[in-house]
Amino acid sequence: MDRTEGIERDCGNGKIALLVQYDGTRFNGWQRQKNARTVQEELEKALQILLKKEVRLTASGRTDTGVHACGQVVHFATGLDIPLRRLCIGVNGILEEDVSVLNAYRVPETFHARYSALAREYMYVIYNHPQRSPFMVNRAMWISSPLDAGYLHTAAQYLVGEYDFASFCKRASSQDGTVRRIEEIEVRREGDTIRIRIRGNAFLHNMVRIIVGTLLKMHRENVRPDIIADILKKRDRIASGPTALAKGLYLYKVYYDPPLDTMEKAF
Repeated sequence: MDRTEGIERDCGNGKIALLVQYDGTRFNGWQRQKNARTVQEELEKALQILLKKEVRLTASGRTDTGVHACGQVVHFATGLDIPLRRLCIGVNGILEEDVSVLNAYRVPETFHARYSALAREYMYVIYNHPQRSPFMVNRAMWISSPLDAGYLHTAAQYLVGEYDFASFCKRASSQDGTVRRIEEIEVRREGDTIRIRIRGNAFLHNMVRIIVGTLLKMHRENVRPDIIADILKKRDRIASGPTALAKGLYLYKVYYDPPLDTMEKAF
């Protein structure tokens, strides 16, 4: 069957959102770049092949080189009456295996993947075992020495709330302001894996990775958990810890009101 069968009817203006997953290992981040493979370019090329027209995607947020996504949301405008299920199946038949469209939604004209988002949730994964695992080499940060998830969780709670996170971002991002609100941080152990889940209204460049790096530095130096509150108050990147590796970070979920699952969808 022709992948494009039934999608050529013009229906005027319309907007579609896609739920996208990708393994960031072989990508140079989300955003299009010259002479580099990016998620945006791969998706736009696949959609253009399928729909036979140029498509430009807007994402809920950019991810850096090596960062993964379980729940990236993108949108694009289209004048075609597209069967959503066929859209997902068709575009996944074109894409390489490290990126996939999980679902498609017909959204209102007012919907914007970035500006309509109420909150974003990131997950940082640490493989905590004396020996490395080939299954985790590109999917988690490996730390061989034992980690106390309870300590990491306690320290992280001092960051919950609305604060100036200048200590936890690259200097280049400070021009847009550094006040953000973290709604929840949870650190839990699942076997040999530690998962750090952070939900907030928005995040600064490298903010989650610097928070994780700071927590791990504090753990290594065996300092009081409340020291992280003092680092926050200093509003100085020098006061915090190193930036954790990109390969442990996942854009996990983006929240909207109404939720995407309440809209017409493919699956």
